[in-house]
Amino acid sequence: MDAEGFHEMTPCPRCGSRDTVTFHYREGFEELECESCGFRSDAEEIASLTRFTGVVLEKDHRSDQHRVPVPIRTLKA
Repeated sequence: MDAEGFHEMTPCPRCGSRDTVTFHYREGFEELECESCGFRSDAEEIASLTRFTGVVLEKDHRSDQHRVPVPIRTLKA
């Protein structure tokens, strides 16, 4: 998904600047980035992809009573 970016002077929806770059994708869609305020039309989609922080939580031994039981079944070959 390579895109070509062009300075088409499309007004930024956030700040109104015409210092923007419009990216046209072969798949038929386009995205807008503003070089003045940093607006990106795909920011919401990117945020949904990165919503999980990936933080590893340490086990709290005091909360063992609320543990979800792990089902254990024997495997048959």
